[in-house]
Amino acid sequence: MLIGIDAQTANKKERTGVEWYAYYIIQFLKNQPLQNHQVVLYSSSLLLEDLHKLPEGWESKILRWPFKRGWLQGRLSMEMWQHPPNILFVPGQRLPHVVPHIIEKKQATVTMIHDISFKRYPDLFSPSDCRRLEQATNIALQKATRILVPSIFTKKELIDVYKVKEERLVVTPLAVDTSKFCILEQDQIRHILDQYRLGKKNYFLTIGRIEKKKNSLMLIQAFEQFKRDRGFGDPFKLIFAGSKGEGFNEIKQVVDLSPHKDDIQFLGWIPQDDLPGLINGAAAYLFPSWYEGFGLPNLEALACGTPLLTSDIAPHREVVQDAALFVSPHKPELWTKAMREIIENQALQQDLIQKGLKVVQGYSWQKTAEITARVFLDLF
Repeated sequence: MLIGIDAQTANKKERTGVEWYAYYIIQFLKNQPLQNHQVVLYSSSLLLEDLHKLPEGWESKILRWPFKRGWLQGRLSMEMWQHPPNILFVPGQRLPHVVPHIIEKKQATVTMIHDISFKRYPDLFSPSDCRRLEQATNIALQKATRILVPSIFTKKELIDVYKVKEERLVVTPLAVDTSKFCILEQDQIRHILDQYRLGKKNYFLTIGRIEKKKNSLMLIQAFEQFKRDRGFGDPFKLIFAGSKGEGFNEIKQVVDLSPHKDDIQFLGWIPQDDLPGLINGAAAYLFPSWYEGFGLPNLEALACGTPLLTSDIAPHREVVQDAALFVSPHKPELWTKAMREIIENQALQQDLIQKGLKVVQGYSWQKTAEITARVFLDLF
């Protein structure tokens, strides 16, 4: 059996959520017992970093494409038409126009649908993005033989909104790389904090693309009230680590007009190797998102032993369990209160840290890869 994997999503220097999922699932699938089967990784250029280290039975196939866009729909579709594998696995939410089982019924396609936030909160997306995501999701649901989802919540969403048959859906939880995201030594933390000119435990941290759908404006509002309550001389800062997203200019304008603008910083995209140090050094990690399919940053914070304040939404309750302070994403005054509580109550900090370290033990990329490999093998 030939298993083809779209590695294009993973093959990027600056990865964010979906790209990291694609990277880790490929890396850990390499450890799975697929020895009797061939695996080919498709990409438009040479595989980066550890991706290019392939076990026996694996190969890389570079599918050149002269344009900046259209590789998935153009070049990968062409490959599927000319040389279809038995199974195509696409870790992202968009499938090529041509997938294997269109050519031959004994072939199959597997994809991952991470969330349908565009459906629940369309006002947080541009009209063009909504149309693009709706089309991609519909195509994936029509063409995929099996659909992976990161949580029970997302599974229920697809059944409720798109009426997908339950037997087509497989929950494959995300995980955290605990070889990197863990409690660090003090000198390791200090090295990273010095690099970004930050003081230890005097900042709140949020990581991810800076955009309206991540509820960044509400978080700024809550932090401003926190600063007013704490009074003159308060050292705490609010740190955003992530690239610019939809609505960033509006967010930046609000910060520029804030009396506390000097205490709100945008660090931009941060290399993964620096993230654990930033998380370890934070007084608390804040994740106020309106909607998530899983909420991977929550697990990264817990793995680093950093107290977590996260939005009170179903997937966060499912994943984090009781290891966080859950706060309504609609109420900035409650976020202000939670920020004060977390820095003033050391017993609460320690309780959340210990619970978080226990929760993280229940997730691993190895388990996720095992479930994914079983999906492949069970198809034939």
